[in-house]
Amino acid sequence: MRTLAVVLLIAGTLIVEGCVDGTPIRAERARRVVRLVRTVETSMSVPLAEEYARTMPDVDLQFVDGGGTGGTISAIQRGDADVAFVLADVAYFANADAQRRRDSRAEVRGIAALQAAPVHLVARRSIEPSQVAQLRPPHLGANSAFMSQSVLARLVLDAYGVKEGEQLPMFTSLDLAPALKDGTVVAVFVTANYPARSVAAAAEVGARLLPIDDAVAERLRRKYPFVHRVSIPAHTYVGQDASVRTIGVDRLLVCRSDLDDALVHELTRHFIEALPEIFRPLRSSARLLDLDSASATPIPLHPGAAQYYRERELAP
Repeated sequence: MRTLAVVLLIAGTLIVEGCVDGTPIRAERARRVVRLVRTVETSMSVPLAEEYARTMPDVDLQFVDGGGTGGTISAIQRGDADVAFVLADVAYFANADAQRRRDSRAEVRGIAALQAAPVHLVARRSIEPSQVAQLRPPHLGANSAFMSQSVLARLVLDAYGVKEGEQLPMFTSLDLAPALKDGTVVAVFVTANYPARSVAAAAEVGARLLPIDDAVAERLRRKYPFVHRVSIPAHTYVGQDASVRTIGVDRLLVCRSDLDDALVHELTRHFIEALPEIFRPLRSSARLLDLDSASATPIPLHPGAAQYYRERELAP
């Protein structure tokens, strides 16, 4: 099932001056385009776009369709997109695959590391945590972001007894709540910053969050270094009276490796400086960004971003 995405086009014009027979001339070189992808579950891209437009007067904005989380990283590798929010493990393995293929153009570079995007285990209210291990597809599902984390998804599904080769149905933010309400599916893994739109809609029709067991989480953390133990605070969703313990993987802001250094430096600077304004209206896990760790991406930083962090003395 397709996830709606948006691509932001940012254009900067370079003016070239000279003269012919003593007559001054001015010529414009073709505008550069930076394309920023967002999925419907990610609430950061629109306020980031608004801040770029406010702080970079030469920015033009256009919106077009793109792919889901797995498609986002592929779009950057193909050169169809330039900047995106992606999960750290997805970016890391995409880079590793590009290096294995010796395709340097397909490598991605880091701009900033954000806080972990939690895995929500959302289920019909009648389902207890101990029952999830007895569920099998099609009664157990996932969103595309969770399935794009192929290694983590496999480890999580193994922990819950789902055999390799069993295909989980995938749900978008629009069809998850109806499917839980009518019993088409009874539990779904959703990777997203909270509050996730799909989970919020599911909670409105009576679904609830289930914790991921401590023993399961610890085994996953030992096997998969991208995993962190995180909590979704109480009252994030309707009917959620207590915090829920789960796991999460860091989200990154990444870009194409061949983007201009000066441009990426400015994109990084404006992103970091705009964080208070971007996150001010959001009650989101994305607000928990630690500036001291912003440069600690598991993939190489883009040289333009690295220069910014050195100037700010934020580089490791």
